[in-house]
Amino acid sequence: MPIGRGFFFRDMLEIAMDQSALIDRFYSAYTSRDAEGAASLYHADGWHEEVAMAKRRQGHAALAEGLTGFWRMLPDVAWERRGYIRSGNQVAVPYYMTGTFTPRGDNVEPRQIALDGLHIFEFQDGLLAGTKDMWDLDLFKAQMS
Repeated sequence: MPIGRGFFFRDMLEIAMDQSALIDRFYSAYTSRDAEGAASLYHADGWHEEVAMAKRRQGHAALAEGLTGFWRMLPDVAWERRGYIRSGNQVAVPYYMTGTFTPRGDNVEPRQIALDGLHIFEFQDGLLAGTKDMWDLDLFKAQMS
């Protein structure tokens, strides 16, 4: 008996639901400032790329370290998800990010940051193979000065 379209669509729906749940866990870890929890969603050699900064971190320890530093710089950062676009083993999530940039040093005032961005999630075997974060570096710099 040939496999019908129903099996295919059911499998695709299950994959999409698994990906959606993993993305929810990703943002939950970010919201709760759980760097280890966020890193555990990636494969051991998983990576995160900050496209605007041309920086890429790979491996659980490097991912957790990067997040800890990021949250130190923007301690109240929050993301408002603005959609969900799935294509194959990738999902794009447009977002609006807000937070208070906390510069290092004395006599420096914190600055409000607000940016539109895009997270791209790449999946492999039920975990994150990698993520990309895209946002406007020039707009970020302008808000910091």
